[in-house]
Amino acid sequence: MNKNLKRILYTAGAFLGVLLVTSCTATFCSPRDTASILFAYDQGIVRYYSEAGEGRTQHETYTNIYYDNDLERSPTLMSVYSQAQTNNIVQPTLDFFVQLDLLALEDMIGQYEVDHSVTLSVEQVTADFINDELIYKLQDDKNTHYVNYGYVKFLGENNTLWSNWDKYSSILATKLGPENTPNDDFTNLYKRTMNNYVAASRSCISVNGGAYGSYGPSGEQTEVYIQAKDWNYAWSRGPVEGLLVYPVAWLVDYFATVFGAGGWGQVGAILLVTLIVRGLLILITFKSTMSQTKMQALQPELAKIQAKYPNSKTNQYEKQRLAQEQMQLYKKHKVSVIAPFITLIIQFPIFIAVWGAMQGSAILSSDQIFGLRLSDSIASTLIDFSNWHAWGTALMLALFMTAAQIVATLLPQWLQKRKMKKLVKLGKNPAQAAQNKQMKWMSIIMMVVIIVMGVTLPAGMGIYWLAGALIMIAQTLITNAIMRKREQKQIEKKKGKKY
Repeated sequence: MNKNLKRILYTAGAFLGVLLVTSCTATFCSPRDTASILFAYDQGIVRYYSEAGEGRTQHETYTNIYYDNDLERSPTLMSVYSQAQTNNIVQPTLDFFVQLDLLALEDMIGQYEVDHSVTLSVEQVTADFINDELIYKLQDDKNTHYVNYGYVKFLGENNTLWSNWDKYSSILATKLGPENTPNDDFTNLYKRTMNNYVAASRSCISVNGGAYGSYGPSGEQTEVYIQAKDWNYAWSRGPVEGLLVYPVAWLVDYFATVFGAGGWGQVGAILLVTLIVRGLLILITFKSTMSQTKMQALQPELAKIQAKYPNSKTNQYEKQRLAQEQMQLYKKHKVSVIAPFITLIIQFPIFIAVWGAMQGSAILSSDQIFGLRLSDSIASTLIDFSNWHAWGTALMLALFMTAAQIVATLLPQWLQKRKMKKLVKLGKNPAQAAQNKQMKWMSIIMMVVIIVMGVTLPAGMGIYWLAGALIMIAQTLITNAIMRKREQKQIEKKKGKKY
């Protein structure tokens, strides 16, 4: 197989592997969270007013409100109509979606009455109440809304997604006639399109519940109400979620709130939590890490042994002798050859859990820094030139993250290369050279995968990768300094014995 093709396949495999393992943690989004996000993508085509006007119709029951409709108010629905036309799928009349919104309004009012233990009079159902309290909720700043009871449109009995929408469709099929309502093909197309929009939504771990995120068609995005999640709920999602993911997400939520959120609070939380997690990992894996570092420090002596057996790749006797002398060297210096595997076994589930927590934390999906929303990916921002402020922030974050990841990956190799300069005259061992080359390429491939993942996931994750890379750099330099001091002491000790 061609070497370049092998490298491409290794890269693709590593990328798919990371995607696979990082999807191991279950989503924390409840049916209501998902229904709220669905509503953000299709907020309906009906709008409500307190006064009559051209094109407005008075509501039959709630006579204090008037409504009109416009398909352009729902870019998602317009897209579905366009797809249906392209695929020769029969489209329902616009009146179906008007009536569906009106039926959803009745259920929203009913749900509000249940939640607040009240019975609303006709006079209490005003346009202001519908727009600022019912479908949406006017926030404290009095300028922005978040999806409140809009979720009722897609969530019905027993917290079943789409059950209300299906109920309305069945009612209207009788009222308007099957020819004016969606057939199975259009319904499947609509649901598939909507489900695709929310499939990647995982930012639903909220400690206290509230308005988070930025969901919906471009230019019409809104926050949605995310329900509070406790530890019991986390355990119901799975053992990894309860034991690792939720505690990390809880810390992120707590610190971001303490720091005042607003964008910089979230950044501070990411940095602090990353520092805590990496610090704990360093303590847990300290012995294994030091064993790995010792192994690297022994490279000059290993190189001498390997130089004695240049044909170990093809000669069985040399291969056995090489292995024996290497094991003797490791035993002499108390180096564990399984240390890298122990470190990996410990780090792997924690890595997945932190990834899941950062992705799932609702508070990281809100606010912005220098115009860049933490919920937006770096890549999507860089291809959107409508906001140059956010574009510049995304570019700088991408550059810093990439540079830090490159240094973190290659720094151990640079330090090792500097140590090996004195051994260039020993000659090369083909087997070791091939192994070193393979390890080098694997490191580069993983580095590229991490960089790609960093720019395609939300900006908050990019900050996490940047912080993690900086900590790795610091850890490598500190460990290397400790080993240099130990080596220096051993040299001085040997000199003392000579004299």
